[in-house]
Amino acid sequence: MNAPGYTLIHLTDTHLHQPDEPLFGVLDTWARTAEALRAAARYRPDAVVVTGDIADSGGDIYSAAAELFARAGRELGCPVIVLPGNHDLPGTRAWTAEAFTGSRTDTGPGPGDNVHFVGGLRLITLDSDNPGQPAGRLTGEQLHWLDTVLAEPAPDGTVLALHHPPVDSLLPQLAGRGLSRPAELAGVLAGTDVRAVLCGHYHHAVSGRLGAVPVWAGPAVSYGQDLFAPPETVQGLDSSWLSVIRLDESGFSAVPVPLQPTGAVVFTKPAVRLKAPAHPSSTPHPHSTPPPGAVPAAGTTRSTHPFPEPARAPGHPSRQQPLLPVSQGEPLAAPL
Repeated sequence: MNAPGYTLIHLTDTHLHQPDEPLFGVLDTWARTAEALRAAARYRPDAVVVTGDIADSGGDIYSAAAELFARAGRELGCPVIVLPGNHDLPGTRAWTAEAFTGSRTDTGPGPGDNVHFVGGLRLITLDSDNPGQPAGRLTGEQLHWLDTVLAEPAPDGTVLALHHPPVDSLLPQLAGRGLSRPAELAGVLAGTDVRAVLCGHYHHAVSGRLGAVPVWAGPAVSYGQDLFAPPETVQGLDSSWLSVIRLDESGFSAVPVPLQPTGAVVFTKPAVRLKAPAHPSSTPHPHSTPPPGAVPAAGTTRSTHPFPEPARAPGHPSRQQPLLPVSQGEPLAAPL
């Protein structure tokens, strides 16, 4: 992997209406999406990934959305990679506009199934919508295509993006609305170079794992899910978010960033700048033998515990998986 790693801005669930029709009568989701794209510049991203529900309830806004994303891509100097969600109409002519597919290098069974490269990092998008059903799904044709693409590792690994998370929501009210049969996807990803799965759909942040692969379902640009909603209800909150994704040699991280901070400032003080590390030539290698009587520095000993080899289905040889930090932990979503 390139030494600096990669920064991705993850947006999801913009729920764009016609410009003169605020969502729920009060939310200007066009302004929120534009604000999220402007805020992305602060992090100098290598790509922006938008994981579905671009429109709300299939509204015919795709041409205007394509123009917005294309303009943002030019201003940011990076691709804006877009995939459909359950509110979208991926078969429409507007969906296949150049702004949605311009950076793709390969296509799959459906208009939302594409391969993009950002330097040596491969991003694969999948359309997980299952029309008329609450849960998402991936067809056997999609899984076979994905398995074929992943047979050839990318120089810096792969990020997979789809709308429906393969992990549960914290809310019992949303049970059964993620990706159905996630074990099938896990079987395809096991032993491959996939380093993370990005999703949306729940309108609240969820982290977890699919086998050995970290999963991040990001909070929404349009509105947030109230995690304290009364039972048997869902309740939207006036909040807007983006996620900053980092991929480097140490692994994967995701940071949710609110676009409308509401907390009061309780202090402001100068930041303490750390001293620059010593030149590598003057720093002992972590595995070098210390001089007699020296005390090893804390935090320099690497773990000797091997990573488990992911299982593969019969007939599918195991492939090299980039090492991920064990500190990612267990899924945060409560079992339902």
